[in-house]
Amino acid sequence: MRQIKHDSLWTILVATALFLLAGAIRLVESHLPPLPSACCFIATNLLYIGLALAWGISISRRILHRQVRHHLLLGCAMAVLWLLLRAVKYRFFETGSITRYLWYLYYVPLILAPLFSFFAALQLGQREDATLPPRWYLLLLPAALLILGVLTNDAHQLAFAFAPGMVNWGADYRHGPLYYLVMAWTACFLSLAMGIIFRKCRISQSRRDAWIPLCVFAAGFTLSILSHLGIYSLHKLPECICMTFIALWESCLQVGLLPTNRRYLRFFSEATIAAQIADRHAQVLYRAKAAPLLTPEQLHAAQQGVVALSADTRLKSAPVHDGHVYWVENLSAVNRMKEQLETLHAQLSQEHALICAEAEIKCQRAQVEEKNRLFDEISRVLKPRLNRMDEMLRGKQESKLALVCIWGAYVKRRSNLALICQKDAPVSVEELAYCIRESLVYLTAYGVACAYHQEGKGSVGGELLQTAYDFFEDCLEAALPTLSALMVRVACGRSFSIRLMMEDASALPDLARYRAQGRCMADQTDGGWCVTLILGEGGERP
Repeated sequence: MRQIKHDSLWTILVATALFLLAGAIRLVESHLPPLPSACCFIATNLLYIGLALAWGISISRRILHRQVRHHLLLGCAMAVLWLLLRAVKYRFFETGSITRYLWYLYYVPLILAPLFSFFAALQLGQREDATLPPRWYLLLLPAALLILGVLTNDAHQLAFAFAPGMVNWGADYRHGPLYYLVMAWTACFLSLAMGIIFRKCRISQSRRDAWIPLCVFAAGFTLSILSHLGIYSLHKLPECICMTFIALWESCLQVGLLPTNRRYLRFFSEATIAAQIADRHAQVLYRAKAAPLLTPEQLHAAQQGVVALSADTRLKSAPVHDGHVYWVENLSAVNRMKEQLETLHAQLSQEHALICAEAEIKCQRAQVEEKNRLFDEISRVLKPRLNRMDEMLRGKQESKLALVCIWGAYVKRRSNLALICQKDAPVSVEELAYCIRESLVYLTAYGVACAYHQEGKGSVGGELLQTAYDFFEDCLEAALPTLSALMVRVACGRSFSIRLMMEDASALPDLARYRAQGRCMADQTDGGWCVTLILGEGGERP
């Protein structure tokens, strides 16, 4: 850091010496013969313009923000324009209107340079791709009006009032209101620019050093006033104002009120990142302190892909202008995290296996419990008939074997129907038809004339099918053994119902249970019974 400040100080001292040298050459210019005088004139202006151009070149390299750099370069161009106009006015033209209009043109850079400084100050702290809002460029309109007013001074003389006939206009004139308006414009925008720069600066040391640009401005302003009054003769007013403008901005750059890239090399060297920059031939040009020493073979290999330097470090590369940048990534933290994740994954896998085993055991237990519940329910429903069948088979009464077959068909089908209807999903009415038809087969063998008729197809709840089959079996068993004919009708439409028309039925079952579950009706006509059970409001059409 000290070396950087030392180099900057030497640059400033050299520039100041050249500025003073140009003034000294100008002083002796008037005392020399024409040819040496012309050479001194050229040398003086080359020094002034060269200093301004050198500052502009340094600005283009030091300022990274595109918009700030653009406006500062425009301000520098205004300074160069003013110096060129002064050189042309005093060397190539002596009197006449051209000389006067060259004098008027002095005020073009005098008006625009402070405005460009104001624009540059507004852009500080913005993103590099950010542009100035268009409304600020409306300030170019009053600037253009001021320039137009000065250039047309011969018509209204509001900037400079001359004697009648413009006799001795270069010395005999008075400043008008337009001149003071231009001076106020210049002072206002320069002051606003400096105020904005100070307000936007976030570096405490730079804010404490803000007195330096103020002193530079005060010294330059004083020098310009003294030159204008003729007290100070080493430099004329144009070069005093131009160099004050340049010195003011340079002092802001030196104390850090404006961000520059002049310390990037030192920053790169002191950076904690293990990076280095090499040219096309793998010759390392810049290296951070934390960067390891690498062989040319490793650098060439890194250009092709990632190179593993150790288990915890790897070398990567990216192309830059005329070379490559290399950096080392430390993977120790990542590797530790991977090990922790692998350990955690193993633990989670074991826990997952235990959870899956536990879930499987619970599922098997639930299935066993459901089967036990189902078997208990089937046993509860069928136990009375199984007991009766057991008693009949013990008595070895062949006449009752037909009844045993009828009850056996019911037991088999009722168990199968219970298994089918264990889920909550609707069951097709065809399952009930299979049960009834098988019972009717054995009933026909018993000697009863049987018929089955079905209206509609669809699905109903499994509980309704079981209730309907129980209703069929209870009516059948109550009607035996005198039953001579049976017709069964199952309807599945807007409502689900089963109807039994029985001839010579000996009795009817207790219908109170079924009346509690649906609409149950029993009618006797012509020695027969018609029993109907309506369950729910209709099955679901397929």
